[in-house]
Amino acid sequence: MTNYERLQITTTLLAGLTLFTTSSPGLAAGKETKTTAKTPPAFQVVPEVPIPQSTFVIPSQPTEGRNPFFPQSIVRAVPVKITPETVIDPSIFVLNGITSPPRRTAMINGRTFEPGEEGEVRLASGNKILIKCEEIRADSASILVGGKHRELHMRSGL
Repeated sequence: MTNYERLQITTTLLAGLTLFTTSSPGLAAGKETKTTAKTPPAFQVVPEVPIPQSTFVIPSQPTEGRNPFFPQSIVRAVPVKITPETVIDPSIFVLNGITSPPRRTAMINGRTFEPGEEGEVRLASGNKILIKCEEIRADSASILVGGKHRELHMRSGL
């Protein structure tokens, strides 16, 4: 086989066209066989598997487990469940401070809120309660707790 013939075979292989070979194992010399390029196998589509979301609930009893972030912790905070019938003492909320304009914020029980923001505040008992800061004025803030409106005022004389 000459170099020219080898070049033609290589070019044919690269182009993916029909290939004529002159020497194959098991065949007599001088006989030509026709071999066609094989098509690649069809790809199998694998269905997308949803990634599970991790969740963590702080155990309220020792039998439910322990807090992996603070395993030595013995504080068991039970969340306060607020219903419309629940009577909430307004003195459990303290308006710690208000920032000046243009972006007014109010600090309630140590947490900063903007108007319309909702979040949990820690009570003196260690429990947390969900509130929504509705409006912030120069010396007071209006919050919504358990469906009831509360007006918090800055303490005077401090």
